Parts: sequence; structure tokens; C-alpha cells
Amino acid sequence: MALSSATSSAATSPVGSNSRTEAGTRRVANTLLQWIDHPSRLTLFAMLIGWGAMYFAYRDHWLGLVLALACTVAGFVANERGRTKAQGRSSNLRAAIDAAAARNRELDLLRGLGATLLRVRSSGELLEEAASRANSLLSCQSSVILLMAEEGRFLRIAAAAGRLRPAVGSLVPVERSLVGWSVGADQPVVSQDMAKDPRNFRVQAIPSDLTRMVSVPLRSSGVVIGVVTCLNRAEDTAFSDHDVALLTALAEQVAVGLDRAFMIEETRRSEQALADKNRELVRATKLKDEFLANMSHEFRTPLNAIIGFSELVLATKSEWMEEEQRDFISSIARNGRHLLVLINNILDLSKIEAGRMTVNLTRADFRESLRAAVTDTASIRLGKRQTCTIEEADQPIDLLADHVRVRQILINLLSNASKFTPDAGSIHVSAVRTSVPLPVPGSRSGESPRLVARDAVWISVRDTGTGIKQEDMEKLFKAFSQVDSSSSRQQQGTGLGLALCKEFVEMHGGTIGVESVYGEGSTFWFVLPLEGPIRHPQ
Repeated sequence: MALSSATSSAATSPVGSNSRTEAGTRRVANTLLQWIDHPSRLTLFAMLIGWGAMYFAYRDHWLGLVLALACTVAGFVANERGRTKAQGRSSNLRAAIDAAAARNRELDLLRGLGATLLRVRSSGELLEEAASRANSLLSCQSSVILLMAEEGRFLRIAAAAGRLRPAVGSLVPVERSLVGWSVGADQPVVSQDMAKDPRNFRVQAIPSDLTRMVSVPLRSSGVVIGVVTCLNRAEDTAFSDHDVALLTALAEQVAVGLDRAFMIEETRRSEQALADKNRELVRATKLKDEFLANMSHEFRTPLNAIIGFSELVLATKSEWMEEEQRDFISSIARNGRHLLVLINNILDLSKIEAGRMTVNLTRADFRESLRAAVTDTASIRLGKRQTCTIEEADQPIDLLADHVRVRQILINLLSNASKFTPDAGSIHVSAVRTSVPLPVPGSRSGESPRLVARDAVWISVRDTGTGIKQEDMEKLFKAFSQVDSSSSRQQQGTGLGLALCKEFVEMHGGTIGVESVYGEGSTFWFVLPLEGPIRHPQ
């Protein structure tokens, strides 16, 4: 057993020793390679060998020569290794600088397109600029932007840059075309050889040597409206995923710009249409004013003759005129005056709408205008056996106003009261001097009017007529609007009287209103400032 064990140990010992020697050799080799891979360490090692060579050379030992040779070799290896690493790092640095420059160029192009989006005022200008930017961004021979046309069956080349400029306006079918496939699938498409691609459609306007293509969808509000396409890199290299990403970013900016350009163009068209309508409206208003001015003259001349001769006949006490004939002539005169009032009201309203109505302010006692208006409307009440009472102040009411218009307001209100009051009814008119808040223009331009307490005269006309329903109140004071607009209404008229009253009152800086209980009567009132209207801020 002992012999066997010793024999076995003797047999295995060299093998284990060889394994350890190989492992040690590998470690030494790896260490040497690591030293060689670092030129600085190798240079330090060469310096140490050199110092050793100097020592042994000084001692005249043969190792001095060997170490000197080893130092030379180590220095040469360190120099070559350092030069190789420097060249590699220089190449990497140059590539990084080129990549950064390319990235900066791409960002500048995209940023420039963003600035263009804010500057351009039309979709055509935007598309031309975008096509040019796409051409520069991918360094292509040509770039085109196609938009949907012909109810989505075709894509029309809306803008192009490079060699495909003459192809603007050409149509490409959505079916059986690469750009149509991009629209239908809503995905980018890249083709390195369009001639062999079964999805390609040959367009006569596109040169046959344009073989490479990249196309991305152009979306607006989530809907594909076209594509942005680039053809053939300038270096004749293949399109990459990075090119697709760049073109997609450009297409997104173009979509935003198109939405803005379309909105601006629509606004411009609306403004133009509005301007055209305004011109037509001004022209129609001018024609209306001219018509009213001419017709008023043509109407007034015969009406004045009719009214004048009718009153002349009535003033003559002729034995040959029977009572019935006098009634007929009275009817002619009455209706003639009524028609003249209507014509004057229409002309006044036309002047107000055109901004040509003016007021001639004079200071006078308001009570005189009130009494004159009651006298002028007495004939209307006489036929219906109506009574009219006046309640006025004992002292004069000095009013700065256009007393012709004030008298017209009073006559309109008294006539309406008599018209809607039954036979034997009563009308009450009152004028009171008081202080009330009235609207005054703002102290600065554009400022809303404010209420200021002012000395004024409060006038009311109360009747015992039919009254007005609450739902009919909003129809009052509107031109050509009447409470009862049916063809069977009992009271006739144009609906201009109250509208004119409101305009005249507001021209004087006052206000007007009504209170009514249906079936019991109505009270129309208005307030006029004693010192007249305030035209300009003070």
C-alpha cells in the first residue's frame, strides 16, 4: 500500500506542476498585455529598465546592454501604442464633433421652420418653406409635400423642392402608390429601390433615377391629410430610422403650421366677405336714403296741396256744401295729415339710423310745449269724447332741449293714449321737477356710462285704456313693432311712434319707460335733464 501510494504521488506530481506553471505563465502574459495596453505604464516600465541598464553598464556588466535593448524596445512599443490610441481617440472625437454639428444643423433647421410657422400668412407659402427645409434636413435631391385631393382618391403635389419643382400640381393615386400606402396605413414608409417595390406608382413627372424614398404621414387634428416625402440622399446612401424620425418631427410642425395658416386664410376670407357685405350695406343704405329723400319730396308736395285745399274748403262757409260732403272733406284732410305724420316719422327714423339726426338746443319753459301738445291733439279726443287733464308746476320749468322734438314726443304719447282709450275715457298728463339718476358718458374714452343724479323734469301720460300684457312689454319702443300685429287689429299704425320717442329722449340724455295693468290702463313716462345732454366727458 505504501509503495502504491508513493508511486501514485510520484506519477501525478509533474502534471500538477505543469498546470501551475501554465497558469502562472498566463497571469504573467495578461499582466504584460495590460502594461502594454497602457502606454503610460509601459513608459514607466521602460524608464525603470533604462535606469537598470545604466547601473549595470556602469558596472561593466553584460546585463547593461541587454537592459538597454529592452528599454529601447519598450519605449518604441509605448510610443506606437500611444500614437495608436491617440489616433483612435482623435477619430472618436472627430466623429462626435461631426455628429454634434449634424445634430445642431438639424435642430437649427427645425427651429427655423418653427419660426417660419409664425411668420407665414398662407398655406402655400408654408408648404414651399417646409419642402425646402425637408430637402436640407435630409440632404436630399428632392422633397415634396402631397395633400389629399379629389375626395381622397388622389394625392396632389402641393409643394416641392429640388428636382421635382416642375411636378407641382401632379396627381398621384392613393391606391397602388407608396405615398398612398403611407396615407392608408398611417405609417412611415421607406423604399431603397422604388422601381422594384410593388407598391410604387410610376409618375411621369418624377425622373427615373430617383430610386430611394422616405415618406411620413401629415396629420391635422388626428386625421391624415397628406404626406411629406424625400427622394435620394445627396450621397446616394440609404434612408435610416433617424431620417424617418427627423421627417416625422418636421411633419408634426408642418401640421401645426397648416392648421394656423388655414385658420388665418379662413379668417381673411370671412373678413373679405364681411367687407363686401358692408360695402353692399352702405350702398343699400345710401340708395334707401336717396329713395326716402326723393319720395318724401314727391309725397309731401301733393299731400300739402290736398291738406291745404281741404282745410280751405272746410273754412269756407258755402251753402252748396252739405253736411255729408263736409264730413268727406274732413276725412280727406284728417287722413292727409295722418299720412304726412307717417312720412315724417319714417324720415326721422332714417336720419337717426344714419347718424344724421341733430338736436337744436334752446332754453324755454317746458309747460308751453306741454300745453301746445295737448291743444294739438284735442281734435283726436274730441271725436271720442275723451277728457284730458294737466298737472303741472306753478313755477316755470326751464328746460334746455330741442322743443320741436320734445313736442313731437308729447304728441306721440298723447295720440297713442287717445288711440287705445275707449270712448268717454280720460287721459292725465303731469310734469314734475325732480332730481333723478341719469346716464352720463364716462370720463375717459371707451368707459361705460355711469349714473349721476341730475335735475330733471319727469313727464307722465296716464290713460284708462286697455293696458298692456306683461309678455308684450318687450315689443314696445321697437321700430315697426306693435303689440297686436295681426291683420284684424283694431288700431292701425306703423309702430314708429314709440321708437322715435325713445330715440329723441335718449338724444337729450334722458330715459323713457312704461307701467301698465292689463284692462285698467297704462302710464308712459319719460325724464329729461334740465341742462340738456352731456355730449363730451367733463
